[in-house]
Amino acid sequence: MGRSVRIDEGPWSGAPFVVRVRRSGQLGIIERGTPDDVPVELVRLATAMFRTSLTKCSFLWRPNSDAMLCRVTVELHTDGSVDHVLLAGEQITELPHGLSGRELEVLTLLVTGRGNVQVAEDLFISDRTAASHIKNVLQKLGMPTRTAAATYALDAGLLQVPLPGATEYYAKLSVGRLVRAAAVDQSSTVSTHRRPSAPGIIHRRRRKLVVGAAVPRTGLGRDDGREMLNGLQLAMDEINAAGGVRGREVKPLLVDVDVTSSVSVRSAFDQLLSGGADVLTSGYLAAQDVAHEIAGDSGIPYLHAATSGVMERAVQNDLGRFGHVFQVCASDTSYAPAFVSYMQSLCDAGHWRSPSKRLVVLQKNWSHVDFGVSAAASLAEESGWQLEVVPVTGSNADGGWARAVQQALTEPAAAVMIGSYFVEDVEQAVLALHDSGSPTLAYAIYAPSVPAFRDRLGAAAEGVLWATMTGTYSDTRGVAFSRRYTRRFGVRPGRSHAGLAYDRMHRIALAWRMSEDLTDPGEVATALRSHPYRGVNGTYNFDTPGQAAQGFAGPVGDPSLAQPQLIFQIQDGAQVIVSGGPFTTGEFRLPGSLEMSSGR
Repeated sequence: MGRSVRIDEGPWSGAPFVVRVRRSGQLGIIERGTPDDVPVELVRLATAMFRTSLTKCSFLWRPNSDAMLCRVTVELHTDGSVDHVLLAGEQITELPHGLSGRELEVLTLLVTGRGNVQVAEDLFISDRTAASHIKNVLQKLGMPTRTAAATYALDAGLLQVPLPGATEYYAKLSVGRLVRAAAVDQSSTVSTHRRPSAPGIIHRRRRKLVVGAAVPRTGLGRDDGREMLNGLQLAMDEINAAGGVRGREVKPLLVDVDVTSSVSVRSAFDQLLSGGADVLTSGYLAAQDVAHEIAGDSGIPYLHAATSGVMERAVQNDLGRFGHVFQVCASDTSYAPAFVSYMQSLCDAGHWRSPSKRLVVLQKNWSHVDFGVSAAASLAEESGWQLEVVPVTGSNADGGWARAVQQALTEPAAAVMIGSYFVEDVEQAVLALHDSGSPTLAYAIYAPSVPAFRDRLGAAAEGVLWATMTGTYSDTRGVAFSRRYTRRFGVRPGRSHAGLAYDRMHRIALAWRMSEDLTDPGEVATALRSHPYRGVNGTYNFDTPGQAAQGFAGPVGDPSLAQPQLIFQIQDGAQVIVSGGPFTTGEFRLPGSLEMSSGR
């Protein structure tokens, strides 16, 4: 069984705790905190609960005038044949209604019906001072009479323990009966030894760890949503097969979300919070600000993949509110500059002769998207290119992306960057380019990572270039992940969000393991920031001003601390990394449908 650990009789550390106490006075499962955080006097009170007819009691505990104040709840539970008292405590730095410590003692005595003179005697103060304190208490509570104040104190648990005055005053009150039972039992019944430490028992909660995921399971983005869910489930399978997190199983709480609707986003996150999620996750959302606001106000850690420089800056500018919000990939601001740089690099290497000096970016007016077009325009001008933005109106449902392609091709264009994360949008734009017969290169962002893109387009997908701020590498780790994913789900994973969701779950589990208190969002957030983590999509380093994973574009960067922007090309139906620093697996190949131009 191992050796017993003696209860620390010293002062309370101030750390919150939730613990099961057995009839013997030994501690059972620690749901929050550590054994050393639980004051022995409160263990005695909890044990005394078994020798009363009480089922619940709440009070404020302060062993002496210099000690910290602890809000305490003791509640009797029966789990099958095993009875226990759940003992919970947390520090409060200010009393409700601005009460002082002395006024709390006065209020506690008022509950017993003591008059001014008796209160003065019990607290060793003058009658006049006692009367003044009572007046202040009534005013601060907004109560017209002593009786009303006493009733409120009982309902709100505004009673101080140790009890001021004689214990007999409280004989008919729950708190008095509990204190009296503890005093009788103290010398003979209560054990001062901990339950022996056992892995997977002491630190296990009554419930599983819940990972809330707002994922598009229907509608726009559903193909990508399937990738996210599969990656999450595979990681959970592996974590639970290895014993969970400190013996606690991890389970998902899934809510379908319309990624284009702020109403749907709000509803989804409200459902995740009401469902008891310990951590929140999502992919990319048009109403990302709504998700940030709800998550920020909840205080629960939130890890999203919005790839948004706008939201990264929002976190950086208000860490007090968004300190528990993390973006698991670098932001979108380098997409357009990297587009220009890559086109130039193809020309410099002799891999491509551009048919014109004009580059085009197709982009919808999304408020939380910033592809870095201004920086790209300056870079293009320096390199002798002309960069033009063509706005997309409408949606793929009414041919909006096809119309934008037609507008882009009213003049010769060397390459078109399709600025959408959605498979449906990029599919429509690529088909429009393919059907036009133009020698223009198709350059997308992210969406072709999803297998459904190639499945739907078939031969039309050949030669398409696409960039991502977070892609699954083709190294040993990435290949092994792909094999496990394929065995589990019967299909091969895409090259971005499947690995991203898988890595995110493992990163969350690691942060939980590093935290002494799994329920402390601040401690979990610190654990997320404290160490870079290497996953199948590269290194996740959240120690950045806006708590977005550090990234870099181009050949310069440290992959041990950041993720390079990867550029893929679909070649013979396979995904080939044509730009990704040390993770590059092949060279650009001119699509067969295009002929070398005598242009630039």
